[in-house]
Amino acid sequence: MTDQPIAWINGIVQPISMTAVPVWDLGVVAGASVTEMARTYRHQPFRIEQHIGRLMQSLAALEFPRPWSADELVQAVQVTVEQNSTLINKKHDLGIVLFSTAGSNATYLAGRSDQTTTVVHTFVLPFHLWKAGLEGGIRLRIPAIRQIPDECFPVAYKVRNRLHWWLADQQASMLESGSKALLLDHNGFVTETSTSCFYVVHKGRISTSNRGVLRSLSSEIVEELAGTLEIPFERRAISISELESADEAFLSSTPVGLLPVSRIEGRELDIERPDNVCQRLRSAWSQLTGMNSAEQILQA
Repeated sequence: MTDQPIAWINGIVQPISMTAVPVWDLGVVAGASVTEMARTYRHQPFRIEQHIGRLMQSLAALEFPRPWSADELVQAVQVTVEQNSTLINKKHDLGIVLFSTAGSNATYLAGRSDQTTTVVHTFVLPFHLWKAGLEGGIRLRIPAIRQIPDECFPVAYKVRNRLHWWLADQQASMLESGSKALLLDHNGFVTETSTSCFYVVHKGRISTSNRGVLRSLSSEIVEELAGTLEIPFERRAISISELESADEAFLSSTPVGLLPVSRIEGRELDIERPDNVCQRLRSAWSQLTGMNSAEQILQA
């Protein structure tokens, strides 16, 4: 086997350096690609069947081709992770990316139809990039750019069409260097960030948006852990005014786990509160995964 990372593309395993998406593919031409991201803990994929299940549901809902079964994709992940894990330090872990495109742009191919492109690849999780956020918290700003409305396409499905998020993060950083964007929907309610689910805490109760947000698997874990810890949890519309009275805020995502929010629109939040909900959930997350992800980030 190769001494470089491999990728799986349309049923073929090959070095990642040889793996390419055709320039006529609609994933490139139109951003028409459904994606999923998982990760390993101690080099073992975590809840990969759940991630691939969501990928298959998204492909069906958006009427994309489904040339591969869930079982075939699980096997593709296992093969890719098994090889690529041998190339990294035991202290490191892998991000796992799957995506499948809508097919080919017929105009570029003179009307010919070609197959969709489905890929599984991995990358070494860049823990050092998240260290500052874990230690000092994430700063959020609300840009003028709004979340894509469901009338365009349901944002509950994870797709690669993310230009608005890139623009929003650029704008947030211009408003306050180093900050990330927290988007509102077109009715002025809070949604999410470009890479994470967003939560506010009022008097020990966790709230996260049920409007215009990804169907987040990390959010399902937060809800699961909150239930175990008997912390009230709800999904509902969150007004921008509630950010001014929040006791705490935090983010969740598959690769990072949980990160505290230290400032929203210039308002400081105490990330070291004695009754810190984020810290309690992070400890429970570590027990669930068998890995102290915060310690893994801090030691990077």
